[in-house]
Amino acid sequence: MNIKSLLLGSAAALAVVSGAQAADAIVAAEPEPVEYVRVCDAYGTGYFYIPGTETCLKIEGYIRFQVNVGEDVGGDSDWDAVTRGQVQFTAKSDTEYGPLTGVIVMQFNADNASTQEAKLDSAYLDIAGLRAGLFYSWWDDGLSGETDDIGSVETLHNSIRYQYESGDF
Repeated sequence: MNIKSLLLGSAAALAVVSGAQAADAIVAAEPEPVEYVRVCDAYGTGYFYIPGTETCLKIEGYIRFQVNVGEDVGGDSDWDAVTRGQVQFTAKSDTEYGPLTGVIVMQFNADNASTQEAKLDSAYLDIAGLRAGLFYSWWDDGLSGETDDIGSVETLHNSIRYQYESGDF
């Protein structure tokens, strides 16, 4: 019985060792690294390619916290705190007329938990100097938080404009 057990044990050990050697001979290919975000440097810093397309996207924004102090500025209180968050999405693609640009700017304001608002601050398309959509007029374009009063303080309009740029003037 001892010799029979010894032979069976040796055969089992030999099968395990030869199986392990066979497994070592097969080498699995390493998976290729997946590129989740490809940087798009054609339009400046901060852009990345939307997966599966040749469109570049940039997401940016800010958060602002402000405390107002004055007589009854917060209803019955002499102080009030407000918070603003703004997010901007800018998408760009190359065309035969130059870059096609789409911009969406959302703004969220909160005075407290019950007094909140969300508004579309801008949404427009740009191509070859032509801009169409909701954007600020020339009187208020480019100065953050400042509004010029030229008969109306409302400077955000649904508009179409054309801007021509030359090398020298």
